Amino acid sequence: MTHLRPTRLGAVLSLVAGLAFAVPPVLGQLALDGGATISALLGWRYAIAAVVLAVIARKRLRGVPLPVAGIAFVLGAGLYTADAALFYAALERTSAPFTTLLHYAHLVVVVGVAAMLGRERLDARRVAALVGVIAGVALVGGGGGADEVGIALALASAAAYSGYILVSDRLLRDTDPLAFATYLLGGSAVAFCVFGAATGQLGSIGGSTGVAAAVVGAIVGSVLAVSAFLAGIRLAGPGTASLLVTVEVPAGLALATLVLGEQLEAVQLAGAAIVLAAIALLQVPIGRPRRRLADVVPLPVSANGGEPADALAA
Repeated sequence: MTHLRPTRLGAVLSLVAGLAFAVPPVLGQLALDGGATISALLGWRYAIAAVVLAVIARKRLRGVPLPVAGIAFVLGAGLYTADAALFYAALERTSAPFTTLLHYAHLVVVVGVAAMLGRERLDARRVAALVGVIAGVALVGGGGGADEVGIALALASAAAYSGYILVSDRLLRDTDPLAFATYLLGGSAVAFCVFGAATGQLGSIGGSTGVAAAVVGAIVGSVLAVSAFLAGIRLAGPGTASLLVTVEVPAGLALATLVLGEQLEAVQLAGAAIVLAAIALLQVPIGRPRRRLADVVPLPVSANGGEPADALAA
């Protein structure tokens, strides 16, 4: 059986993560409409995900140094929680496509910083893909509107997400991603559950719809998506992984049409097509001499193997 190269496997995992990330916002919208609160919906979702990951990664957890486990937990309770909370708060004040558009401002930061640090090459193809993704997402969300507070919340969410990706990239170089994800989501679960309990909102899950949103969001949007995304960061690099995960945009549009009955405009379909074209561009091999620099700086492989650990996509 032919094995995928690490960078190619990272690309595949990033695409899988993008498809999985498209599910929670749609289910979350149904739950919020049914009376769920953000702290309850996300608190239970991340708590379930952390337990499932802990069971899967139980042997790998022991291989994570205590300082790294502590940083991952704090990262989850801090930046990851901030990203999710700010994104959903922005979602309450504006449309999902417009909030997603502003959230993807993190791409410029992540791709730029990864290039400056020498983690990835900022070649013409990657720049073209970045421009294409931003243009496509802008077309998808350009029809939405928001007040100043909604815009500020979405941009703050993007800033938190950028920090989360870049810090995770550093820690994942010699840490098992699946174990890392367990501590990360555990920290976020504690943060949301403590806040929900303190404000009396932890029980406001939104009935059966909210329970379903929390469970499916935990398995698909957190266990699968976060794990695959962090593995993609480790194998393909933070810039490439962040660009590929934008397949969430067209996937989210399609899912919103099927589940929420939203009508798509021609400009949104065009934007989704541009995003897919930009993603395809990243995967097309460029003809050049056999001896060439690697796209991503080689990383040491941990003794435990590897698997990924999220975002938000909330």
